[in-house]
Amino acid sequence: FILNLPETQFPEEVNLTDYVLNRHLVSEEEAQRTAFYSGDRVITYKALNQMVNRMGNGLRGLGIGKGDVVMLRIPNSVEFVVCALALHRLGAIVIPTMVLLREKTLTYVANASEAKAIICAHDILDEIELGRPKHQTVKHIVAIGGDRAELKARGYASYEELIESSIDQLESVKVRRDDVAAVFFTSGTTGAPKGCMHMNMTLMGAPNAVPATLGGMRPDDIVSGSPPLAFVFGYGYLMLFPLLHSIPSILIEGRLSPERMFETIEKYKVTIFCSAPAAYNQMVNVPDANKRYDLSSLRITMSGSAPLLPATIQQWKDLFGTELMNIIGSSETFSAYLTTWQPKSKLRSLGHPLPSWEARVIDEQGNDCPTGETGRLAVKGIGGIMYWRNPEKQSEAVTNGWSLTGDLAYKDEDGCFWHVSRGDDIIKSRGYRVSPGEVEDALLEHASVFESAVIGAPDPIQGERVKAYVMLKEGHEGSPRLADELKQFLKGKLAPYMVPGEFEFVTSFPKTETGKVRRVELKQAEQQRYEERLRGEASGKEN
Repeated sequence: FILNLPETQFPEEVNLTDYVLNRHLVSEEEAQRTAFYSGDRVITYKALNQMVNRMGNGLRGLGIGKGDVVMLRIPNSVEFVVCALALHRLGAIVIPTMVLLREKTLTYVANASEAKAIICAHDILDEIELGRPKHQTVKHIVAIGGDRAELKARGYASYEELIESSIDQLESVKVRRDDVAAVFFTSGTTGAPKGCMHMNMTLMGAPNAVPATLGGMRPDDIVSGSPPLAFVFGYGYLMLFPLLHSIPSILIEGRLSPERMFETIEKYKVTIFCSAPAAYNQMVNVPDANKRYDLSSLRITMSGSAPLLPATIQQWKDLFGTELMNIIGSSETFSAYLTTWQPKSKLRSLGHPLPSWEARVIDEQGNDCPTGETGRLAVKGIGGIMYWRNPEKQSEAVTNGWSLTGDLAYKDEDGCFWHVSRGDDIIKSRGYRVSPGEVEDALLEHASVFESAVIGAPDPIQGERVKAYVMLKEGHEGSPRLADELKQFLKGKLAPYMVPGEFEFVTSFPKTETGKVRRVELKQAEQQRYEERLRGEASGKEN
């Protein structure tokens, strides 16, 4: 680990909640400043601290303490923040989970992590309820909201009752700086979900590197965005980062839409906005958005969770006048490790390592790749890949202290990193290696294309053939003629071997909750079609 910033010289024993919250309680004036806007609610640092202490005491009354594991299933709201900070104050281990996860995954996470309790919003309890008979270690389920009497009759504790019946004074529990503070489970699209462990010093240290990438902090800064707090992007940038640097965070409650994000930026004069590429792609396609909404307060717009396509960067700048900052990190590292923050960072690249991070591009033998040659991106910094009770996967993930990401990249002569593809997304067709992102970016330049996903479909001769799934903008319809038009359009922009031989028009894509297209599902569907075709051909020959 790299802890080279003055702010990351942590003592052996720490408490994360004290670190991010107590600095705001030294004076009454500071304590009365706004920490979070959550829906229509305004929460000061003083009120937040009182709620955290009350919830901490309530959880302690249920037997939750140092080292205990607690799952959170809470949409973006101040209740998520209160529960997370209360658990950190108790020295417990937080397991944030996405609200769209289904029973099978939730039950797996609960049992794999040996969770002692689950805290869940009442209106999304159904999937937890389905798994209750299978829970091996869960002793308590706390419901947020809902009918208290009805929930109590079903064996649930009430979040509101825990807070109302508890005092607002609580002594924090000291833990080691290298103790596990939180575990974020991956989506599990290619197998069982993997638990990504993060230590207290990682969660405390990562937000310290952010101001340097933003050109410093300003007194009027306000942050908001769409990442779920249960995702490392949201946990870091919408909760820990604003708390550490004394800026208000706007939590958008309820269903997100491009219009709601625009309205939030305009209403609160947001200066720092975070979202995923899919959300930005939706926003630039809102008719006359640059005329309908005032985004003049924005000084930083950050994109994370997936590579940002150059076409989206250009569209955003043309419409709203600000640069989209491309950042890359992962659930495994918690923190972002590359971003376009330095003056020498080039537009459309991944940029340079953040403070407290180093990056390399290595070959299969672990040697540095020459300038311009594609290899595997390896990083070392304030976080690192540590899988929960998965020694086999762990042994594949780290070499000589370097965490091996799943991304293929190259470094240019100026030390700037460029993303090529996810390692498992690269298409190998007729001996050529095709980056899906490069094809998708070219497709976005066509006036009819709203979003696309390019995969390698199985082919008996080519190995894989390049296939594009395309979602069109309103007013356009898929047809063989349009498919041919797209093919001709791409021939003017890409090498011939990169041009898809097949186009399939769709109305939606399977996605993770963080906006990433689940290419694995598209690949599985193609593989199934291929196998069915082979069986049909074999049957025809027999007949």
